[in-house]
Amino acid sequence: MNKLLAAIVAAIFALAMSFNAAAAETKAEAKAEAKEAKAEAKADKAEANADVTKKDAKAHYKAAKDKADADYKAAKATCKEYKGDEQKACMKKAKADYDKTIADAKATKEKVEADAKAAKDKAKADAAAQKAQAKADKEKAEKK
Repeated sequence: MNKLLAAIVAAIFALAMSFNAAAAETKAEAKAEAKEAKAEAKADKAEANADVTKKDAKAHYKAAKDKADADYKAAKATCKEYKGDEQKACMKKAKADYDKTIADAKATKEKVEADAKAAKDKAKADAAAQKAQAKADKEKAEKK
């Protein structure tokens, strides 16, 4: 009777251990899948932020260009009050100021766009690395 009881207890213990192992494996797989989903969501968010930043940069450039156009037009009108060499110097300075403002605005826009692209690319690379790690963790859990 004791041997039978011992065999039943051993069988129940083995069964409980197999349930625990299966639960641990399922939990590890779920954790790996959650990591993968989180990495993908983070990359999507970074991509959306980069797109917004690029649109903002374009809008700021357009506003700066519109202001420079208006300032240049006003400066030319002021320069018409002068005669001869003074007028030529005034027009030259107005054009130089305009060109500098446009160049600065363009450089700022390009820098912001480049920074946004770099952030987007980094987020994608980070997400790919996290997804690869999650996949490796999942495979490791499946082998146990």
